[in-house]
Amino acid sequence: MKRLFHTLTICTLTVLLSVMTSCAPSLPDGVLSSKEMEDVLFDFHLAQALYETREFYSTESDIMALRANVLKKHGLTQQEWDYSISYYCQHADELHRIYINLADRVERNVIALGGKSEGMQGEEADTANVWKGGSDILLMQQPPYNVWSYDITPDSTFQDGDNISLQCDTKFIFQDGFKSLSIIMVVTFSNDSISTMTTTLNHDGHGIITLNNEKDRLHIKNIKGFFMLSKNLDAVTTNQTSTTLRLVSVRNIKLLHLHTNPPPPPAPEPTDSTKTDSVPPPQQEIPPSPQN
Repeated sequence: MKRLFHTLTICTLTVLLSVMTSCAPSLPDGVLSSKEMEDVLFDFHLAQALYETREFYSTESDIMALRANVLKKHGLTQQEWDYSISYYCQHADELHRIYINLADRVERNVIALGGKSEGMQGEEADTANVWKGGSDILLMQQPPYNVWSYDITPDSTFQDGDNISLQCDTKFIFQDGFKSLSIIMVVTFSNDSISTMTTTLNHDGHGIITLNNEKDRLHIKNIKGFFMLSKNLDAVTTNQTSTTLRLVSVRNIKLLHLHTNPPPPPAPEPTDSTKTDSVPPPQQEIPPSPQN
């Protein structure tokens, strides 16, 4: 009986493992696994950081040599790498997961080397994060993944004169080409007037757009905008294809609502009892002394 039970258990486990294996997603032959992609991309990031210091590397051929050394380290040819990139660029969800892991790995590496984590500005007592949706997005140059829009209607906590600040952290992974992330914020007020703010980032760092509304003290009715990764203008003249890796991770997105106090009321006009006449009284004439 025990032997029968043991045999049935082994058979059951074998069937379960077969089902799990058959359901697991398989990659085409020649495509790197997600872990292998992460390792190569991490070394690409280190090579890019080394190039941007400009201490020993200053030409385009230098960065090309650094990238070639990365592929050589991992035993890859340029064609093999392009093939894997082409696959993952067509599977944005898988690439997004790889890059989220990569961004965490890069940040841990910075901290381990004594650097500081890219954080947000501190929130004060009268500040609240009103961002809606996910706080991390991934943009690639292939449409429609190059643009991500947002549309936020303020709640009842907004008051006349309140400020807002859109903040985020960015990390670029580019094999080549010019980096350019545009961040747009369009604010509509209760009187239907509009204020448009924009900033462009071309390196890893912290982005901020702030609306200063204390002077006009208008009521904010709507906040909308988008993040857009611009396409390289030289993609046609240079031999750059869709297999070239160009993406940016936008993380820690926050829309900070900063409450402001109205200015103090003007000082009251002085009353009659406290008024002082600014015009001096006329001097009295002193009569001349009589002549003897």
